[in-house]
Amino acid sequence: MLNIWNERVSAVRQIYKFVRTVVLIKGKTFDEFMVFETDTVQYDSELYEFKWNKKNNLEGHSKADGKHCFTWQPHGSQFTIIEEILSDYTAIKVKKPDKLDKKHVLEAIGYDKSWITYLSK
Repeated sequence: MLNIWNERVSAVRQIYKFVRTVVLIKGKTFDEFMVFETDTVQYDSELYEFKWNKKNNLEGHSKADGKHCFTWQPHGSQFTIIEEILSDYTAIKVKKPDKLDKKHVLEAIGYDKSWITYLSK
């Protein structure tokens, strides 16, 4: 898992001298967000211990302090690097818009029933 990450970082660094990762943290109700940048680095796999968790995800923990550092979800092909939230972050709150009236939206876009054709099975 880390070898694949490191190969990708290496490939990007051949093209770009500086490589940064943008971290987006979404609030539970999706109206609050935090974002920050961090250096994109390679990781020495010898410094981590990997084991499968109860959800069949592979977790990487630091051998030095046991800290959870990575999770790979093979069923979703998702690799997560656990990052410390930096003090240099931007936080925003987005006002949830009022619910749209379906009839007015359809009229505004000029919807016509001819747009839909029902196909038989």
